[in-house]
Amino acid sequence: MRTGDTFSRSSISRWRSRVRQSIVAGAVGLSLAACGSDDPREGRVGSVSSDFGGVVSDEPRSALIGRDILSAGGNAIDAAVATYFALTVTYPGAASLGGGGMCVVFRGGGETVEAIDFRSWIFEKDGKAAMIPGAVRGMFALHARYGRLQWEALLLPAERLARFGNPVSRAFAQRLAAVPLPALTDPTLQSLFAPAGKMTKEGDILTQFELSATLARIRLRGPGDFYAGDFAKILAQGLGAAAGIDIPIAAFRDYRPKWLKTEKIYIGKDELHLPANPVGAGAAALWRRTGGGAEQLARASYDSAGFVSVDRQGGGAACVVSTNGTLGGGRMIGPSGILMAAPPRGDAFPGVPMLLVNRPLRDTRGAAVGAGGGDAAARVIAAARKMFDDDVPPEKAFGSVEGAAGRAGLIHCPTGVRESPDSCRFAADPAGHGLAVSAAL
Repeated sequence: MRTGDTFSRSSISRWRSRVRQSIVAGAVGLSLAACGSDDPREGRVGSVSSDFGGVVSDEPRSALIGRDILSAGGNAIDAAVATYFALTVTYPGAASLGGGGMCVVFRGGGETVEAIDFRSWIFEKDGKAAMIPGAVRGMFALHARYGRLQWEALLLPAERLARFGNPVSRAFAQRLAAVPLPALTDPTLQSLFAPAGKMTKEGDILTQFELSATLARIRLRGPGDFYAGDFAKILAQGLGAAAGIDIPIAAFRDYRPKWLKTEKIYIGKDELHLPANPVGAGAAALWRRTGGGAEQLARASYDSAGFVSVDRQGGGAACVVSTNGTLGGGRMIGPSGILMAAPPRGDAFPGVPMLLVNRPLRDTRGAAVGAGGGDAAARVIAAARKMFDDDVPPEKAFGSVEGAAGRAGLIHCPTGVRESPDSCRFAADPAGHGLAVSAAL
């Protein structure tokens, strides 16, 4: 496996052939059938063999799936959606379908850079609280507005990973190792993550049949059944039982993600875009170092997962997702295989996404995301400033690993991903165990 300028993590190479060919190639191949040609058609891995962009994710296998979506002709938003659903299987503590997050997205050649906030909503009753999932409707909204490949093709890789099992990555195993066994009070969580009285470790095969069935429902029926159909009734009952309150189906039906404008920071002729909400405003203040409040960015100690992608049309996506805890709320939502999110503690969010765009050329110049809680925002801002302001290569922009309480994922294309794809560099934070992959693989 190639290392150096483009990406690293050679240990993932042993998974590449088996996972990407047996799972992803068959999955995205369902979107378009071959018609008498030996050349892969759009929708099949390999239909685009060069200059299709790349993905950086906090968990390796999800990055490979996102990359193959790009290779199948998908755009950066398709890759981000597929990466997210893969993360719900491979990094479920932070990326559960029961949680939510936020993204900044740009379709290459378009005029608008947008952000979407799909964090879970809090439902309170009788002094108790439960979180209404936001990620499914958020990802569907992203795909509906900006996606290129069929919705079904983006979910099937994750569904198959859950059904047939996947080796637990070092990224997730280290998070599990920090959870004391007595904290697993839910019997379903115990059977899933500590089946023999010991916490699941790196390389153990994790099979999630209930989650696979849920992903199949979402793949076939979209978010309608999840938020307003028969499945929504099951989820409302299961979430209510876990939280100890009655939750009406209307709490699911009324959930809506929020499309946002972006907070902009000008870097030469380029624009750095962050969500136009308190998370983005706090990060922008820290970037500008305005003093006083700039150093008071709210910090969240719980985990999150981040991922970024760019495509050959000049598009880009940067996302952070979380369940507000290392294992969310520590309970499953009924028989769905979905880990429920925990209520947030204050206004803090464990990370921030950002995109660097050249508006005159309508081309993405870079993407960065901070995740993992703690100093995630500060860590990614420090790295992105070196990368975007000082032209430091992404792999050399990270700070010290020792004591890091967060991690960053970086992409930098100094002359544009569409205009000059060879200029793109991708890097995953050495403070974590993620993966950066690109068309140079």
